[in-house]
Amino acid sequence: MVPGRGGWLRSSAREWWPEILAGVLACATFLGCLGSVELWGKREQRAAAEALDTVANGHWLVAEIQGRPRLEKPPLPRWTIAGLLVLTGRREEWVVRLPSALSGLACVALVYALGKRIGGRPLGLASAMILATTGLFLSELRQAGNDGPLAACTTLAVYAAWRRIRDQGGRGWAVLFHVALGLGFLCKGPIILMLVGVAILPDLAPTRRLRACLRRLWDLPGVLVFLALAVAWPALVLAADPQALGVWTTEMGQKTGALPLNHQERGSILLGAPLMILPWLVLGIVGVTLPIRADRGLVLPWRRGDPWLPWSWAVGNLGVLGTWAVAKPNYFVPCLPGLAILAGMAWIRLDALARAVVPTAASRRARRLLGIQWWLLAVAGLVAAAACRRALAATPLGWLALLAAIPPFAAALGAWCQRRGLGAASLLPAAAAGAAGVLIGYGILAPIDNPERGHRRLAEQIARLAPAGTGTNASSLRFFHEIDEGLWFYLSDRELAPVPGSQPRYSDSHDKLGNALSAGTSRQAAAEVAARFEERQRQLLRDWVDHPRRDADASHLLIRVPLLQRWSPDLAGRVTPLLREENRKRTPLALLRVDAIPARVADAIR
Repeated sequence: MVPGRGGWLRSSAREWWPEILAGVLACATFLGCLGSVELWGKREQRAAAEALDTVANGHWLVAEIQGRPRLEKPPLPRWTIAGLLVLTGRREEWVVRLPSALSGLACVALVYALGKRIGGRPLGLASAMILATTGLFLSELRQAGNDGPLAACTTLAVYAAWRRIRDQGGRGWAVLFHVALGLGFLCKGPIILMLVGVAILPDLAPTRRLRACLRRLWDLPGVLVFLALAVAWPALVLAADPQALGVWTTEMGQKTGALPLNHQERGSILLGAPLMILPWLVLGIVGVTLPIRADRGLVLPWRRGDPWLPWSWAVGNLGVLGTWAVAKPNYFVPCLPGLAILAGMAWIRLDALARAVVPTAASRRARRLLGIQWWLLAVAGLVAAAACRRALAATPLGWLALLAAIPPFAAALGAWCQRRGLGAASLLPAAAAGAAGVLIGYGILAPIDNPERGHRRLAEQIARLAPAGTGTNASSLRFFHEIDEGLWFYLSDRELAPVPGSQPRYSDSHDKLGNALSAGTSRQAAAEVAARFEERQRQLLRDWVDHPRRDADASHLLIRVPLLQRWSPDLAGRVTPLLREENRKRTPLALLRVDAIPARVADAIR
């Protein structure tokens, strides 16, 4: 029995070694050095602060950060992070990022499965490795947030729909389709319906079987599960706080441009679309053209209309997002699996043409395109090294040289394998280069910048300069308006509380909406509203500092340095700076000690 089992394992390893190696490399890519970098980005800082509040204060329905309810995002990613914090008992960065990293691995596995269904093992393998080495996908799925779980739910819904409609699968696939939609709704709201609908409906409409296919997807138990997942949380939140609907409307209206709200990251996602598939630019462009190519005389392992599903998934959603007022690159992350399948199809097509026995104009063109793609992969190392050199404080030249040298070697090895007919396995060197780049970049180079971008050192300085006292609010530390949420994660023994009235009720965007609607949308009116808002904030801070009944233990204040610079005359003689950050690659903070107010000021206030 044992020898037979060993023989089966050896046989399976010989047959499936490309998939096994690709899986190991994907695990290294998404899980390697997951906790070596502090919480830099705003999205994962907020995700960590929400999860900590959920665990510490039992706010499972609606988390609170910065002294206000956090209603902008649905709760499933927060619940998963909070659950891991409870299960592991560890307050570390890798715990916060693990749900997104596992979502990335799930997307890679589902893309392999869908690609294998569409065009066999070569397409599944090529698509999975392209997705795992796409820069935008890799960087986003290694961060905590809502986009990674949303991408996994979107990919699962599209895969379940394919199995139910194209493969004539059983009823369980229809149920799974609705469950995936419901979980996606709990990740980021109704956008999951747009992402999946734009992907599958255009693919079905030309077949003249749209009604029959939709009937196959319809499943009453599945619909009920979807409604329970999608409606339960918003209904409970609205029952507790009817103003939540206004917050959600503001969030969606700001992004789509339906409401008169400006955003600092306005711009069209279409302008940066080619960069979102790097380093696979050539394969991505060729893949987008596949549905309209005739391919006469070329035998490909998929049916004529099969490219339309990934095309609608990627290009269709890109077109919709391009109409939004605010569409950041991370919004496109759930569509990258579709683009990876298109790029995998392009790889198979170009590889087949390039290895044609009889040279033709098409085969020569395919070899040139593949050559350009290999050169782009080789240059990626130099670009990554230059970006690290520019972005990070001090980088060891030896590691930078290694980071720059690995992709050219991988590109040369991949091109050699491709010319010798290894097919999709020729992309394994690129996957290995991606894993090595992650381990070097995230494990060795990026941590050098933790003091400049993170909050651990600041938390240690605050604990030393403003030690906890012994009064009623001994563990409390005041901040004004808003500060970076990452400080919550590292200042574990102190409670950060806002100066009363300084924080927005829900969010700045929601509060600004009321002001914009009442004052008009002209540029002059908006400037006047902003000026009045800042003056009210200045007066509020002065009143709090001078108030004789201010909490006796509220003797230290955190404030953003730009605000302190503008308002320093108002605080002169009232506060003593203990710490003032300078030249940080984030918003710098200042720690102030609030001095006892002069007796004459106290008498005047009384």
